[in-house]
Amino acid sequence: MLRDYLNLEASDRLEKQGGTGLISVDQANMTCWRILTADGQPKGTVMLFDKISTRRSWPAEYRLTQRDTHGKVVVDKLLDVSPLGAA
Repeated sequence: MLRDYLNLEASDRLEKQGGTGLISVDQANMTCWRILTADGQPKGTVMLFDKISTRRSWPAEYRLTQRDTHGKVVVDKLLDVSPLGAA
């Protein structure tokens, strides 16, 4: 599950951005979420890229990036399985 890879409080919630949250960037797809506190205040963002460039020395299909409200990277992981489970 996506929350397992992120630094979140138990009361934080994820909200997909822009309806589906899916944006095409070059040949990769990017899904975006907003992180909201229990009272609905923005706390950061999450971006999941799939089909990332294979010009790397390590195998990875997905890149997961979490940023705080100031744009500072909190989590940046390369994954070979989808953090969405059966996605």
